[in-house]
Amino acid sequence: MTIRPFAPGDDLALNEVFHDAPTPAGHVVRNLFRADSESPVSRCVVATLADSEAGEGSGSRAGSGSGPSDGASDILVGAAAITESPAHPERAWVHVEVAESERRRGVGRDLLAAVRERAAGTALADLPLRARVEPGSAGEAAARAIGFAPLFTTRVVEVAPGALGSLGADRLEDFEVTATGSVALTRAFAEWYAGVNRADPAAEMTIGQVNTRFLSEAAGAHGAALLRAAGSGNAAGSGKAESGKAESGKDREVTTFAVSYAQPENDTVVDARTPVSESPTAELPPTELTLGSMYDAQAGTVGDGSAAAADDPAFQSALGDAAVLLARLSVDTPVALEVTSEMPVLSALVDGLLEAGQARVLQTYVTLGSE
Repeated sequence: MTIRPFAPGDDLALNEVFHDAPTPAGHVVRNLFRADSESPVSRCVVATLADSEAGEGSGSRAGSGSGPSDGASDILVGAAAITESPAHPERAWVHVEVAESERRRGVGRDLLAAVRERAAGTALADLPLRARVEPGSAGEAAARAIGFAPLFTTRVVEVAPGALGSLGADRLEDFEVTATGSVALTRAFAEWYAGVNRADPAAEMTIGQVNTRFLSEAAGAHGAALLRAAGSGNAAGSGKAESGKAESGKDREVTTFAVSYAQPENDTVVDARTPVSESPTAELPPTELTLGSMYDAQAGTVGDGSAAAADDPAFQSALGDAAVLLARLSVDTPVALEVTSEMPVLSALVDGLLEAGQARVLQTYVTLGSE
């Protein structure tokens, strides 16, 4: 076996080796297989076998794509890539993939060692790694075997239209449609993002950087809404604060926010065996939504078990607010939420919807980390 740097044409050959990724997340990590780059810093290597070494169905001929390669008569059987993550600079992303016929022969381990060696002398050198894998997959087993351990689990969950009924109809004064560039939204998003990524710390970012990276048109952000803490009118029926003056909705703290993102233009079909709803609107493509609870951003709440949190009034209030905002945004169309195990409020909300048959899990993946 020979391990060499990625060369022109290898991307097309690797597509033949690995075939279609089963999930959108799989497509994303395969994009790391590309030529070396300095911005962001990334390195990629591939493994080849000579024709005489390759077993039947081992891979695809190197150089069979759009350009030449040094091993034009060799067979590609795997690839590994490392790239920096500006939003999470304490770890580098890594992805290793090996042709099915060549697995359990140490190819993946050799590829990882080679790409780390190629990254020596760069910003990637000696950084701990993170990898995204499907739970129970060969990739997870291989990563755990070389010392990777779970950081968190992510589920992509589709919620049926109208799943929460008319919940929140009495909270309209607390609901606010806002621009994705608003200061209130950006500040809330920044605090939340830092809080729910403690297992894989986020970079320190200015408000402008947060907006550009996550909330801009270039990032795909399409619309946004805020839910603010219930006014005194909701709690006591007076409509006034203790001072006797009417409360301004925009003076109350943001408890929950939502950002919708433009639909990607692809034909990926996700296998979800249980239908969400018998309603004709269930066939509409779900709106991709980031739903953030500020409770989840607080120190000491991330990772709390639902049993302990069930008796916490603050948790229950946050859970109710998240349900209200989701209800207002999913009246007529399904929505897709990305929920991690670092988000106790959102996890409890979708667990309840799953149990009630008003949601389904589209994808699950585990993010693993190395030291």
